[in-house]
Amino acid sequence: MKKQEENSPHWGILTELMFNRVQGEVIRHGEYTVVRTPATPDYYFGNLLVLEHAPRNQDRPRLENDFRQLVGAPPLIKHHTFLWPVRGDATMTPDAFIEAGYEFSENTVLIAHPQDLAAAAQYSPEITLRRYRNAADWSDWQALKIAENAGHFPEQEFLRYLAGLQAMYQQMIGNNHGDWWGAFIGDRQVANLGIFFAGDTGRFQAVFTAPSYRNRGICRALVHHVAEHGFGRAARLVMVADQNHHAARLYEKLGFRRRERMASLCRWSAAG
Repeated sequence: MKKQEENSPHWGILTELMFNRVQGEVIRHGEYTVVRTPATPDYYFGNLLVLEHAPRNQDRPRLENDFRQLVGAPPLIKHHTFLWPVRGDATMTPDAFIEAGYEFSENTVLIAHPQDLAAAAQYSPEITLRRYRNAADWSDWQALKIAENAGHFPEQEFLRYLAGLQAMYQQMIGNNHGDWWGAFIGDRQVANLGIFFAGDTGRFQAVFTAPSYRNRGICRALVHHVAEHGFGRAARLVMVADQNHHAARLYEKLGFRRRERMASLCRWSAAG
């Protein structure tokens, strides 16, 4: 059973790499999948090593050295990022990494098929759900992202990362690989998300609701609406959410099921 699990597709990581291939390169090198995005060195999850298994605490020096050799090093690459699939009920406490300034994150990968999608819920008629139409929609997206980041990542690095991210999404949209959608009340954008496709699989990306508009059913309405459209093109839809965040429970109410887990360690320049 364990061998079968290791050989089966991990949809969370496979769809993550879909984005990396747009403006970067994804190559296999020994035990790693190496991801590089030369045009956006501040893109932490665009310049990383994907591991086959969870790292052990004693692996930190070796992994950091391999990262510098295979991905990059200062002054261009100022971070270290590692991503891996979490198999079965495996748990880990990466103390040596956390003590060195890494942020550890574990996400759940939820998957839905067309027959899983719950019935649509009623939402306020003042809310309009639609695809992005113009530069003003993207300008609002950027403003929401900047407000969300306040005090978290270094500002100038974040702005460069954001510009690269927007360019990637717009390139994918231009190539008919997906869309960005928003929820609007009047002219105000209050929520947004992306959905992108590779083959018969769709991946939701960066579901966000402005803080003052949360808990009003807007996110649920937007995700459901976009999922309906997505199943016109895909046999499965993938959603990645923080393992302990309430959003995962919202997606489950819409018919998504927890199928996989993935975890990461990231240390950026501000951490030393």
